[in-house]
Amino acid sequence: MRRRAPLLVLMAAGLWGGTAAAERIVDIRVDGNSKTTDATVKLIADVDTGDELSPDVAERVRADLVTSGLFKEVQVYWEPAPGGTRLVIIARDKHSWVIAPAAYNQPTNKGVGAGFGENNLFGENKKLLLYGQVATGDTFFIGAYVDPSIAGTRLRWQADLFLKYGRVIEYASPIKWWGDDPRPLRISRLTYMNGGLRLGTELWKGVTFDGRLRAASVGYSKLELAEGAMLTDIDPAATVIPRPGTEGWDVSGELLLGVDTRANWYGISSGYRFVASFEHALPGLGSDFAYWYGGVQLQRALRILDRHNLVLKGAFGFGKDLPFQQEFAAGGTSQRGWKNSQFRGDLRATANLEYSVPIVTIKGLAVRGLGFWDSSYVTFRDPDETTGVRDYLPGADARGLTPLRNSVGLGTRLYLRQIVLPLLGLDFGYGVERGDYEIYLAIGLTD
Repeated sequence: MRRRAPLLVLMAAGLWGGTAAAERIVDIRVDGNSKTTDATVKLIADVDTGDELSPDVAERVRADLVTSGLFKEVQVYWEPAPGGTRLVIIARDKHSWVIAPAAYNQPTNKGVGAGFGENNLFGENKKLLLYGQVATGDTFFIGAYVDPSIAGTRLRWQADLFLKYGRVIEYASPIKWWGDDPRPLRISRLTYMNGGLRLGTELWKGVTFDGRLRAASVGYSKLELAEGAMLTDIDPAATVIPRPGTEGWDVSGELLLGVDTRANWYGISSGYRFVASFEHALPGLGSDFAYWYGGVQLQRALRILDRHNLVLKGAFGFGKDLPFQQEFAAGGTSQRGWKNSQFRGDLRATANLEYSVPIVTIKGLAVRGLGFWDSSYVTFRDPDETTGVRDYLPGADARGLTPLRNSVGLGTRLYLRQIVLPLLGLDFGYGVERGDYEIYLAIGLTD
């Protein structure tokens, strides 16, 4: 069968060139799947009996199945059948779950963890993630369950839990664009216990609309000055170290509209993704905070020279009366070449370019190298102390080019084709304006 498939595809494609009308699918046969159910394969392929079949449709079916990340090998062809055409899908399952340790070394944050990830629960494309880590910066546990299709419909839902006890370092506001590397001033421990529920639908192919309700308990402890900092650097009028923000319940609702046409060919992506979101605090449901923020994200991926990949990303976010735990941040893995969350604000614009190439490919093992450029602009438009929910550092509302930061660098990723997640990531980032570099290493569950 595996040797017949390419020949059948070529023969059928050639015959189609002289056929005026497309054939209708009268039967669908699924082979090779040891775990994923036939119904789930058909649901991901978005094809059913009665549909018209053409070479473009068959190629789209194959791309959708590969992009799902569930299959290590996918073949699609068709053959004559009484009354029309039979579509044959060969989809050989990947190993869908992993139990793995993780270790990473990032600026200001070193830690270890362990997690369990299941990408194809019950063979129905449902997702389950359980992960916990202990680190010098962020110690947390995350649990998430995702059902992409409720009872085979277009409806989907997700439940998630995020429990965090993290060390938060706040840095001085940038005072100049070039040659400035803001120093740490205030260190606090943030306790953040969050749970959320999302319900959404696929309006049509690749277009989704979701609503999410979430609630979190927010608290602070162990306030201290960073080495070399003085209380006057934080608040000239203070007699004790003030908390960065107010404690209490953070309850909010969020709406998201997304368009996603991306296809992923075993680590090489193409297509685009657009997401627009708006989140608003809900004092009527017990929130101690009143804020809103919205944003857009855009990603464009191009497959070049068959195995090269160019990925462009851009994002813009804007908020009003944001509490500390909801502020935008840049630095670390989102701005390689700078410290984690070194820049904060209620306005953020970011851009990223990444170009990756294959280095070694041996059967199911792939090592890819990449070059990248990161850019961000993060600041507070008009810090408002009168709300009482935030204690801003002096000069937080930097203007002009001062908040603009750029970085360039190189990195590598290691993939196993049989496993959904990359197992190693190493990035070397150089902060252009500061003239210094940072190294980011993650081993294990890196995404």
